[in-house]
Amino acid sequence: MPSSPQHEASPSDPDEQLARFAVHSRTEILFLLRAIQKRKLLVNLDIPGSRQIIVTSVLAVNDAANALILDVARGDALNHELMSGKGAEFITQLDGVTISFETGPVSLCDYEKLPALRITLPKSLIRLQRREHFRVPMPIANPVKCIVPSSSEEDREPITTHIVDIGCGGVALADTSGRLGPETGRILTGCKLLLPETDVIFTTLEVRNSAQIRLHNGAFQTRLGCMFIKLPNDMAATLQRFVMNIERARRNTL
Repeated sequence: MPSSPQHEASPSDPDEQLARFAVHSRTEILFLLRAIQKRKLLVNLDIPGSRQIIVTSVLAVNDAANALILDVARGDALNHELMSGKGAEFITQLDGVTISFETGPVSLCDYEKLPALRITLPKSLIRLQRREHFRVPMPIANPVKCIVPSSSEEDREPITTHIVDIGCGGVALADTSGRLGPETGRILTGCKLLLPETDVIFTTLEVRNSAQIRLHNGAFQTRLGCMFIKLPNDMAATLQRFVMNIERARRNTL
């Protein structure tokens, strides 16, 4: 039985998978960017090699000038880092769909008499439905933990599980304590994802599937495929950044 709660793209070749979801139509790209502007959605600018999260928004989509105007970052140091020439990755969510693209060089400009950021309109972008997110596996040697509150009146100690794999739509958990049980359809509130080198992600999980796995030592492990429920935008942005950083690091080792 698969551990993932949804039918997601295989992580075996993410570059090919992402290419399937590329949008090249100029008309559609402008439509998506203007929807992001109109709704005043928060946008992450992910700078390669940086652990800073730069949060901004789209101020204008200028088709004639082939430019996208963004609000400046909060802090001169962040704006200076954006001007380094590395470019950044533009990431946001529109109706549960992740929109992302490489910005190319970022420059300063004036917009309505205030400082702003200017990038070239993308020739293509990635449009990933939540159900199409690929999963990234977590290390076995150094397990990443998810803490699940206990629902038992007799034992209130939180349950420590290990994350098998994770994506922007859900997570697969491994429980060796036997305390979580295999039942599907349950809602697990107040869960904490202790991802390395990032803020704790607080989330509600819905158990979509389960499987009993026999380990090499003969013990049994319960694996639960869970879906995120109403993950807050800031937590979703942090998770998206984490998943993309893991996948980028994997590609760099190939």
